[in-house]
Amino acid sequence: MNKLLILLLAGFIAFFAVSCSEDDDSGTDSNNDTKAWIGVWLSAGSDVAPILTGNPFNLDSVKVTLNEDLTVKTEQHVINSVWITTEGTYSITENEGSSILTVHFIYPAFEQKGIMEITDGSPDIMKLEAIQTQPDYGFVPRTVETGFGSDPLYGSTNIQIYKRVE
Repeated sequence: MNKLLILLLAGFIAFFAVSCSEDDDSGTDSNNDTKAWIGVWLSAGSDVAPILTGNPFNLDSVKVTLNEDLTVKTEQHVINSVWITTEGTYSITENEGSSILTVHFIYPAFEQKGIMEITDGSPDIMKLEAIQTQPDYGFVPRTVETGFGSDPLYGSTNIQIYKRVE
């Protein structure tokens, strides 16, 4: 009788483990600790926000690594020059009823806030519009309510498109 009970218990545990496994690899399910934004993202060429391609930034590509431990590494390539690396932390807030996420990046010398949206694909696409909020120069970050490209001064010139590379 004890052997039968042990076999039934083992079978139940095996069934439960298999039935609760995650079939969706998008990283967006609430039962999955890995979120869709975790990974390495590259923006290059025409995907770089127009505001970053001219003076004073002169960037031709930006690589962002968002880690599960809420650390971020941003690597910016200056046209015909060097890569500049900045590391910090981030937080992301999911907004009920919207695919748009609220983001906050904290680096040693500055902070940025804004919005982000991940689209599944081959490759996955991350749309990001973040603006410096500290030091405070009076910039107002976009929100879920205001939406992408709604800044009266910058319009869509501050929207960055990234493709997942890892």
